[in-house]
Amino acid sequence: SLLGVKTAGEKGFPVGKVNFLHLYPLTFFEFLSALGQEKLRLFLEEYHSYEPIANPLHEKLLQLLKFYFFIGGMPEAIAKWVETKNPMDSFLVHQSLADTYKQDFEKYAKKHQLKYLNVLFDQIPYFIGNQFKYSEIHGEYKKRELAPCLELLCHANIIHKILHTAGNGLPLGAEINLEWFKIIFLDTALCQAVIGSDLSPWFLDPKATFINQGSVVEAFIGQELLCYSMPQRKMNLYFWKREQRTSNAEVDYLYDYKGQIIPIEVKSGEGSTLKSMHLFLEEHKKSPYGVRFSTHNYSSIGNVDSRPHYAVASLAHEEQREALQSLIES
Repeated sequence: SLLGVKTAGEKGFPVGKVNFLHLYPLTFFEFLSALGQEKLRLFLEEYHSYEPIANPLHEKLLQLLKFYFFIGGMPEAIAKWVETKNPMDSFLVHQSLADTYKQDFEKYAKKHQLKYLNVLFDQIPYFIGNQFKYSEIHGEYKKRELAPCLELLCHANIIHKILHTAGNGLPLGAEINLEWFKIIFLDTALCQAVIGSDLSPWFLDPKATFINQGSVVEAFIGQELLCYSMPQRKMNLYFWKREQRTSNAEVDYLYDYKGQIIPIEVKSGEGSTLKSMHLFLEEHKKSPYGVRFSTHNYSSIGNVDSRPHYAVASLAHEEQREALQSLIES
């Protein structure tokens, strides 16, 4: 819904008379349920070890995650996949959704904003995973023209900012740099559809595709982190970056988990180099450990926990864990 665009410009909004729940695409766990893979979802929900799981099971979960990357979490796209097992049917749903969003801009946005909203909607998917700069938007546009429309897209939850923070303490938002941010799209599959990505590599060579689509994988992790947050308040995503002449370092996400700041690195393949994470942990003694998400199986070495991409729910907040458990029990 683009209600966020509408309410962002409203005056005299009825404070105290409206309750908000922030909704996101279906998670990978919910995707498993839609596919009838309840046993797998139950296994993942109850798995709390760092010991590797059986390799055939690990490979099967990576295969199902591959499907999620091009089907995404939009309910109708998943319903089509369950019904026909034809990815083109889901792709057509994504195309329809993208067109509908753009048509809805005309209902909720001001007339002079329509051009900039459309430009941002079409071009933002190309910047996923990179620090966003208004100057890189193609065309003769100024920041003062684009920035308000970018905020409207954030209000509507079409995009989500990943804000830079120093990460020295909680709340993470206390040390943000407003000029440094990255952006992820509402849904990874919808994002790929907007730019017309070829989906066939996900079928033909999924492991290579994981490696070559690093920005998509990074966006998926952010999307899952948002989904497993409390729905009563809008959660912000954060990253850490240090730029020095002698040492540049960047951690993909900083996450407040049970009152501790956890650095998260996302590797599109198995991933081995974690220099930035180790540097962060060395400089931030209050962070007890880091988490790497990759195609690698479960493991733990020193103060780094390695978890597969499909296990983001292991970082779900307690309220969401209770919701996941209730889904399993029902």
